[in-house]
Order: sequence, then structure tokens, then C-alpha cells
Amino acid sequence: MNLKKGQVIDLEIEKIAFGGNGLGRYEGRVVFVPGTMPGDKVKAAFTKIKDDFAEADLVEVVQKSPDRIEPKCKFFDKCGGCQFQFMPYEMQLQIKKQQVIDSFERIGKLKNPPVAEIIGCDQQYYYRNKMEFSFGYDEAMKFAVGMHLPGRRYDILDLTECFLESDFSAKIVNIIREFIGVTKWPPFKYSIGEGFLQSLYIREGKRTNEVMINLVTSDDMPSDFDEKMEELVKILSELRDEVNPAKKITSIYWTKVISRRGVPKQKRETLLYGKRTLTEKLALKNGDELTFEILPQAFFQVNTFQAEILYNQVADFALKKSHGTVFDLFCGTGTIGLFLAKHVEQVFGVELILDAVRTARENAQFNKIFNIDFLVGDVDKILHQLKDRPSLIVVDPPRAGLTKGMIGKLNDFDAKTIIYVSCNPATLARDCNLLSEYGYKVGEIVPVDMFPNSYHIECVCLLER
Repeated sequence: MNLKKGQVIDLEIEKIAFGGNGLGRYEGRVVFVPGTMPGDKVKAAFTKIKDDFAEADLVEVVQKSPDRIEPKCKFFDKCGGCQFQFMPYEMQLQIKKQQVIDSFERIGKLKNPPVAEIIGCDQQYYYRNKMEFSFGYDEAMKFAVGMHLPGRRYDILDLTECFLESDFSAKIVNIIREFIGVTKWPPFKYSIGEGFLQSLYIREGKRTNEVMINLVTSDDMPSDFDEKMEELVKILSELRDEVNPAKKITSIYWTKVISRRGVPKQKRETLLYGKRTLTEKLALKNGDELTFEILPQAFFQVNTFQAEILYNQVADFALKKSHGTVFDLFCGTGTIGLFLAKHVEQVFGVELILDAVRTARENAQFNKIFNIDFLVGDVDKILHQLKDRPSLIVVDPPRAGLTKGMIGKLNDFDAKTIIYVSCNPATLARDCNLLSEYGYKVGEIVPVDMFPNSYHIECVCLLER
């Protein structure tokens, strides 16, 4: 039978594929349908047809899965930020664990991979410590502050509530929307490179109750910007959280993006109110705490409490043996290295982003940890310059994973242990298979759910030679 784009078919969803789409089968082909879950019977319209698979848009849920639940958020059907909100949390966890197992069996070529029970998140909502909201227009060309609609580059969903960060964060967004809506400042149109308002970042210290706001704009400034911004800062600085009175806004930044054709983009941050950094704390299993001073552009794991679990898991793996020198590759602001430093002789962190390294050094000094040093540069290149011989290497690469060249260099160091932290089970499994060719064996894989109600999953994997 010849299949055509736009053709509507009946389909029963069998499972969730990696990436979050439901998977069904039709005429011998696997069909991927977003917005569905196992047990759903649906009508779907083909959007892409290949020899062995197809993609389709959901037209109608004819019969709901008996496991389907009512989403908490009224924007669920439009937003796309919480793909699994219609699914019981225990079911989400088992799906994510199975995807890790499937990745290691299919891509890693590892039978019966040693995948531990997934570590769930106690907070299924309000768990994020950072959110980015965009300025623009909705489908009716009305001023909007919120998220990009899935599959649309410019249309913004005007979010008046969100269960990812906190009620206080949503309150801030609503106040800013109302205030800026009156000023008539124009959102930046990326299609033509004109306009002013670009994005709004809100960070929260989940353990410190500090809140940082960062308004990002172009340099095409309205004439009343200084006057109006002073008014907005005053309103925000006096704002308090009714649920948690200890929570308050401690920093307000304005970031001006200067972009000219043929000239490297520049970002100039101006502190308009409060302290320079947002302070956050992470708890270690032994009762100690690490304190982190976070700048507006700095990377920090967006789920504070699960980050503690993730990093303590790295420490548990690391401390199974004693170690002298440790390499912490793709170290970001140095969080993992700082967790390990008190238990080893020396840590070297490597990170490409200069601002992240500066923050890492400040955090080391602030926590009085002096046996750690940070190197700036591309990990692939820096590895060839390092002369020390580590007994432990920790890697936390981007979703694309490691290159073959990096893996070859890791082998040259002859470290007895590698701990691989990954946000992508597919590239983790691929790289573990490559490392096995150099004699590294997967000891244990621990999935940690950092992002409830989404398809994302983080893993900590122990490899030993």
C-alpha cells in the first residue's frame, strides 16, 4: 500500500521511543506520534514517510490509555515543555529506565546491562532553579511573554502559569508582562534583526531563597528605558513571596546584546539592583555543604536537589578506591571536582567557557578548597597538553558525547577508573562500547531523573579497567 503525507491512520501506541514520542506500527512500519502514551488508540496524520519508519501528527485520541491522567497545567496541550505530564510518575520512571537499558543493548552492544533502579525526584513540580522566557507575539499578534510554541520559531505562547520553577517565578513574569505591555517596548524580531526585548531569565536559590532576574535586550533602546526600568526595578525589589516570605529578589540584571553583521556578538551585563551573584548551596552526604556563587550566564544544574543526588553518586563511585590525581573534563563551574577534592590529592578541571572557569575558581576559593585547578580550553586539545597521570577521570560532556580522538587519549592516560556523567543514554552507550575496546568494563549505570514530566534522563556510569 502506498502511504501519503497527510493520510490519516488508526494506530495503537505500544511504547515511548527515545525522544518522548509514542511508537506504534502500521503496514510494517514503525510510526512515531508526539503527545501519545502506551495504550492510547489514536488517529494520526503522516508528516514524514521513510522505508522503515514514519512520523505523524496526533489528530485525535480515540480511546485513552487506562493509565492516562489529567495534566496539571492548563497550557499542557500547547506548550510542549512537560511532555509526560499526562503520565503517572512511576510510569515515567520505568519508561526512562527502560530507555537506558535499550540504549545499552542496542547501541552499546551490552547484554543485560547493569542498570540500577532509577532515582526519582521527590518534587515532580517546581523543581527547576532556572527558567528562560521569550518576548514576542502570540498567534493573534498580541504581545506575549512565555515559551516558543513547539515547531514554531517565532510564535510565543503567553504563559500566565508554569509549574516548573515556582509560583513566585510565575508572579514575576506576570508583573513584568503587565508593566512592559504598557510601555509598548517592541519584542526583538530575529527574522529581520530589529526590536528590543529578547528574553527574561529567572534563577532561584532553592536552598537559599535568593532570586535573580536578568532582562536581555538588543541595544536598540527606547528613549524612556532608563526611567521605566527604574520604576520596574523598584516594583520588583519590593516583591515578596506569599507562600515563602523568606524568598526575595536579590539581584536584577540587564544584559544588552550588541549584534552587528560581520562583528562578533557582545553581551554587556549591568547590575541594576542587589548583589552580583546568586548564592546556592549543595549538600554532601557527610553533612558538609558547598556554596556556589552563580553569575547570570553561568551554567548550573537546573534541579538543585537532584544535582546533589547526581554528584553524591559520582562521589560514591569515586571513593570505592583511593585516588591521587583526578581529571574533571567538561567541568563547567567545577561542581563535580569540588565534590571530590576533599577526598583526593589533586583535581584538574577542564572547561571551554572562560566565564565558567572564572566562576569555578571563585567557588573553590569561597569553599576554601585549594587542591583544585581549572584549565580553559577545548577538552580535545587540552588533553594532549596534560602531563599528569590521573587514576580517575570524570567526564560530563554535551549531548553529542565524546569524540573518538578523546576516547583514544583517555586510553593513553591509563586511568583505572572513568566516571561518565551523561544527559544522553544513546551517546553514553556508544562511548562505553568504544571504551570497552580499550579494556574498560561498565560496572554500574545509575539513572537519575533530573527532569520530571519530560523525556530527559541523566545517568552516572562507572567504568573500570
